[in-house]
Amino acid sequence: MKKILLSLVAIVAVAGVVAGVTIAFYNDTETSAGNIFVAGSVDLKVDHTKQTYNDHECVGNCEEIGSNLVVNGGFETPDVSTGGWAIYPDASQTSWTVESGAGLEIQDHAAGDPHSGNQLAELDSNNSSVISQTLSTVAGQQYRLTFWYSPRPNRPAGDNTIGAMVKVVSDSTILVNDTIGATSAGGSQTSWQEFTYNFIATDNSTKVIFSDLGTNNSYGGYLDDISVKELECSSQFEGVGACTLWGERDLGQGDTFFNFDDIKPGDHGTNVISLHVYSNNAYACLITSDQVDDENIVYESETGDNTPDVGELSQYMNVFTWEDTDGDGLYESGESQFASGSLSNLSNLMSLDSASQQFLTATTTKYIGLAWCAGTLIVGSEGDFTCDGSGMLNDAQSDSFSASLTAYAEQIRNNSGFLCSGVELPSNE
Repeated sequence: MKKILLSLVAIVAVAGVVAGVTIAFYNDTETSAGNIFVAGSVDLKVDHTKQTYNDHECVGNCEEIGSNLVVNGGFETPDVSTGGWAIYPDASQTSWTVESGAGLEIQDHAAGDPHSGNQLAELDSNNSSVISQTLSTVAGQQYRLTFWYSPRPNRPAGDNTIGAMVKVVSDSTILVNDTIGATSAGGSQTSWQEFTYNFIATDNSTKVIFSDLGTNNSYGGYLDDISVKELECSSQFEGVGACTLWGERDLGQGDTFFNFDDIKPGDHGTNVISLHVYSNNAYACLITSDQVDDENIVYESETGDNTPDVGELSQYMNVFTWEDTDGDGLYESGESQFASGSLSNLSNLMSLDSASQQFLTATTTKYIGLAWCAGTLIVGSEGDFTCDGSGMLNDAQSDSFSASLTAYAEQIRNNSGFLCSGVELPSNE
């Protein structure tokens, strides 16, 4: 038995030698080519969504200008025979790109009347489909998307759901995202409802997308008369004076949260500012800088405490900032305070940093409430604000105060010691 085992070992050894001679027939090469490292980024956007002044609400008014940027928004092309329908799988005939599904179905009174003209669109053609159109836009310009929707007649609610989205082409930032008709059941005839969304373009190419989100069974909700037009907007404090609101965007020249030229003791107001970051979670700060107190004209009635050549207004301008969870401009139970005090002593109005153990989550909106008072600002037990102007003295007459209010963001990853108090901003002077 031992001899047999020795013989087997010898055979194996010989086989190993033979294998060594022919090793080229038994190889393998795996190559990972084109490896790339791309530095991450933090893209911070800022809204100014609400503002009040002496209890007057800032109300925006926007008018549509120019022509419709959407081509064939009424689906009148191609012409479909009356009572009929047809499915178009690409943009060559309809100007609408089919991103998924069998195609865009256009009907001419096949199962219901259009909102206008002779034809309408259904997105659940042979199956649930997604259509889009890419528009040429101007970064920073405000636009309005409008369309009409109806549930398909004689179909249950689950069939009629559609999605509407506006997205930036370059970075896929979503500007509008809504789901419509989830509970809409069709009656005996179409029942049209208008939907309107304002958005601010952040690039020169913006995509409008509509999706069938109902049951995938060839029956879906209807669309008609889609338009996107530029808006020309202005805002007023309910007839008191001009104010400025804006949607999510990069801030530029003229984007001011405050611009008041006749402040009196007891004047007060509120603002709601919202911050958004994309791609990466980030620490965030709201910092005042470039603060300038100007004396301007010295009146006889100004007190002997008046400091020559230096204004006193910022000493009397008191602010209170908080995390306005729901963005309604009210300081409510459970909402956290950020800062309070006079503008002359405050540099950080909000700190989401390692000390506070807070940060902005990518694609999530953070609302910041700010209340101000020309005098003593009192926060009530129920979150209400009272402004007592009796402590604002004559030495502030004709004085002016200006400052930059900067929203700053910095990534949180590998940055555990970040503090807003350590941020140094370049001066605008």
